[in-house]
Order: sequence, then structure tokens, then C-alpha cells
Amino acid sequence: MRTRVFQAEPLVSLDVVAEFLDRRAADDVEGCLDLIADRAIWHSPVGPALHGRTGFRKALQEAQADTEWFSTETVGIRPHNDRVVGQVHNRGERNGEYLDSYQLLVFRVVDGAIVDVEIHVDDPAAVAEFWAE
Repeated sequence: MRTRVFQAEPLVSLDVVAEFLDRRAADDVEGCLDLIADRAIWHSPVGPALHGRTGFRKALQEAQADTEWFSTETVGIRPHNDRVVGQVHNRGERNGEYLDSYQLLVFRVVDGAIVDVEIHVDDPAAVAEFWAE
């Protein structure tokens, strides 16, 4: 069995994702957008795919829209094949409802920029209910 050796790109990808998640936790939307490729795609289980920096801006801003409070904490980050997986713990309050959700964000990074994020949540129904109008 061959030992798998990670080249520089996965390490760079880890750094990019860690920086994105740190900026997201600090509510630094513009800083997050600096790490996004022009044609990146945000895939959410509770909404349509969003495209480009405009789509990412919308997704990041909506994560806190109309909430009494919202926080995201990075639990861990690891490489997986040609992707980077970040686990986050999102909590918040909105319209008397509480969110306490662990989520996996699966990133693809190319040339130092995020080109794709797929979000997987622990309880899709609860997350969808939290964000329902």
C-alpha cells in the first residue's frame, strides 16, 4: 500500500479555508469575498445554489439576517481527496426559534481561491424551519 503524500496545494487549500471560516466567524463578509473565485458556487440545503461573489455575499449576509444573534464556530478542518472539509457549529435565535446546528462545509479551492462550497447540515428540517419566513 502506498503512503499518500499531500503536496503543497492541499496545505494552501487548508489555509484558505481556515482564513475564510475565521473571517466568517468575525462577520467579515468583505474579507470572505476576497477568498472567493469570480465564478464560485454556494450550495445550500435550504435554498438555491448561489453564484459568484454576489451569491456568496447574499449567503453570508442572510446567515445573520433578521436574527437576534447568530454565531459560527469552527470545530475542525481537514483535507479530503481534492477538497477541504470544515465542520462548524452554528447557533442563533430568530423569531423566538433557536438554532443549534453542526454543519459540514465541503470546499474546493483552485489556485488559492474558493470555487465551490457544499453545505451539509445535521438536521435539514430544523435548519429549514429556523430560516423559514
